[in-house]
Amino acid sequence: MISSERGAIFRILDANFNRLREALRVIEESERFFHEKQDTSSVLKKMRDLCREAYCELPQAELLANRESEKDLGRSTAGVGEMERSDISSITTANFKRAQEASRVLEEYLKTISAVAAKKAKEIRFCLYDLEKKIITNEPGDH
Repeated sequence: MISSERGAIFRILDANFNRLREALRVIEESERFFHEKQDTSSVLKKMRDLCREAYCELPQAELLANRESEKDLGRSTAGVGEMERSDISSITTANFKRAQEASRVLEEYLKTISAVAAKKAKEIRFCLYDLEKKIITNEPGDH
């Protein structure tokens, strides 16, 4: 892997770890403070812990050294509907999609750096699919 490619991969990883942690936290806050659901908020916290474990598999200095948020082309753009939310349910749904997308990106790009971290990203992604169904459809029981 050429060094500019490695730097780009680390930029992608850094951005998507941030995106995933942020989305998980948004969903967790809804479950904790609005729905007051201990079981799902605990699962979301465990997913954030798993995300942190995957992140720690990587060289932290290299992740930060390749961060260029001031130059990020997406910084000043917004996708369709990104600035519109009608209620907590729409916030939750948007953040599930954001987290799922970020975990898939992480899974793919982590394969070039750490198979252990890539497996954790995959685990998070499938847990998100299951948890989204549970929360959105109000399924009972632990997950």
